Amino acid sequence: MKSAVILHASRAAVDCVAEYYAAQAPEFEFTHLLDDGVMRTLKARDWPRAGKRLLAMAEDARREYGASQAVLTCSAYPTKELAELKAASPIPMFKIDEPMARAAVHASPRIGILSTFPATKDTARDLLQDAARSEGREVELVELLDAEALQALLQGDRETHDTRFFDACRNLASQKIGVLVLAQVSMARLRDEAARITGVPVFESLSTSLAALRQDS
Repeated sequence: MKSAVILHASRAAVDCVAEYYAAQAPEFEFTHLLDDGVMRTLKARDWPRAGKRLLAMAEDARREYGASQAVLTCSAYPTKELAELKAASPIPMFKIDEPMARAAVHASPRIGILSTFPATKDTARDLLQDAARSEGREVELVELLDAEALQALLQGDRETHDTRFFDACRNLASQKIGVLVLAQVSMARLRDEAARITGVPVFESLSTSLAALRQDS
């Protein structure tokens, strides 16, 4: 059986990723490792400290659980530091939103980005701009951040999170976007309703990351 470790820095990502991957990819044995202290270092933009911890988690996964690939669900980790983390990792690694970004820049030149974690706002923009450059495309990004939505989710108030999320979708749709990118995996479960509300294709990182994981295995 193929094996992969999923590295989490937020509790909000664990259940949705674990449930989706388990249901859609029974050929894999997944190990999920969470250190939500990493989220605090990311909020402080202490990239070296966060990277050191993530690298240690990857090393533990290889040694203790025999993982042969790693997926990082932390969308706030920036592009430059991610390249360094990948180079130092004992197993191949990619960030869960990288395949999504490549798909989105091919779909429309005007991309809405919805994020709920402040540190993700900048990294999502950089990720899409880097993907556009590497694919030889020009894109215009329309960004919206609602940090209160994630706080509600982390406190167990899914209803408030979802209400704020859908309001943000309507806001972005009013700005004539061609596609919508959900910058964090914690929003992926809402993709279908977001597509209905906005009337545009919605990109999330679950399906695209699983396709990449299968391709690389």
